[in-house]
Amino acid sequence: MADLTVVAANVKPAASSLTKNGIAGEAIDAGQSIFEAADGAMELCENDQAALDADCKGIALNDAAADQPVQWVYGGDINMGAILSIGAVYVVGAAPGGIAPEADVVATEFLTVIGVATTTSNLKLGILPSGVAHA
Repeated sequence: MADLTVVAANVKPAASSLTKNGIAGEAIDAGQSIFEAADGAMELCENDQAALDADCKGIALNDAAADQPVQWVYGGDINMGAILSIGAVYVVGAAPGGIAPEADVVATEFLTVIGVATTTSNLKLGILPSGVAHA
C-alpha cells in the first residue's frame, strides 16, 4: 500500500477533536502529519528520517505556508478526507507529511502510531511516537 491520498479540502475536525495552534516551518497541507522542530516551528513528519522527524504531534487542519499559522488535531477524532480501512492502524509514512498503514513500515523506519480508523473516513487519534526504528 501507500500513504493515504488525502483531499485537503475534506479534512475536518470532529466534535471530539483536541486542537493546538502554531507556526509552520515549511509548507503544510491539511491532512499531513506534523512534528515540532527544534526551533518550535511545525514541520512535516517522515518515518525514514531521524526519530525527531517521526515524533508526530498531530494532523494539520489547514494549509499553511512557511511562517504562517497552522492548526492541528492532537487527540480525539478527525475526518481524514481520505478512504480508510476500518480497524487499520495508521502511522507516520515515509513521504513528508505522509500517513500510511502500519503494514507499510519497513526495517530502519521509525514507528510512530497516529491512530486507528473507526470508519472509512474517521481516524481516532492515539499518537504514540516509539522513538525506535523498526527491526
